Amino acid sequence: MPFSVYNKRSVEALWFFVVFYVTFGIFLTVVQEWVVYQPATREFAQCADLSRTEKIPHEGTRMYFKDNGPRVVVLYHGNFGSACDRAFLAELFEQAGYSYLLPEYAGYSNDTVSPTHTLLKKDVEHTVDFLRTKNFSEVVVVGESIGVGFAAYHTALLPPQKLLLFSSFKNLSSIARVHYWYYPVSLLVKDPFDNVALIGNFQGEILALHGEQDDIIPLALGQKFFTELDAPHKEMVVIPGLGHNDLFASPDMYQVVRGFLK
Repeated sequence: MPFSVYNKRSVEALWFFVVFYVTFGIFLTVVQEWVVYQPATREFAQCADLSRTEKIPHEGTRMYFKDNGPRVVVLYHGNFGSACDRAFLAELFEQAGYSYLLPEYAGYSNDTVSPTHTLLKKDVEHTVDFLRTKNFSEVVVVGESIGVGFAAYHTALLPPQKLLLFSSFKNLSSIARVHYWYYPVSLLVKDPFDNVALIGNFQGEILALHGEQDDIIPLALGQKFFTELDAPHKEMVVIPGLGHNDLFASPDMYQVVRGFLK
């Protein structure tokens, strides 16, 4: 009798685990864009740190634009916060003598829609269209974290002269596999990105920077992405001791970026 009770409880526990596992997997699949995209709610027009910029609604995509001359940096920011939060990078670009363009993603900065991969790709397409209306002598595309995917998509549509990538990765599935290793994430991720394929045989300069202690997009993922890039002019710099969210606290990182922008 005790053995039968034990078996029954084991079966019940196993059944509970299976139900929970499947239910949570379905939940993650359904809400994955909510998990990936974490927008700030600050109004786009109320960004005090970018008060000197033009606020441009190009084909529905909102952009901060500052014209400082014939060279421009385009920044696709990470999944958390807003373009306004990257004003410190805009200042760096301006100090280096560049104009800058910071597109804001659909669903961010108190937008009325929810962010989706499809809508954000549209933002990239509108950004490329805006650049085609200008006559810049040099374009540098910057991708930060999830923005690496959109920088890669931009490169596929309209290759820039330079590509600067912070916390890069090959695809979203590789990141999901780190955090949800107990699921077949390659089957669950709806919009995996394929950054290596999108960048392709890019002939311009590529600089990839990565924090040594990054626990969101581990360094190994950035190194794998870099190794698989079929690009002749690429360089990777690892910032010692820093992680994902404090990468921009490194003076060494700024020095490397300034050298790349010269």
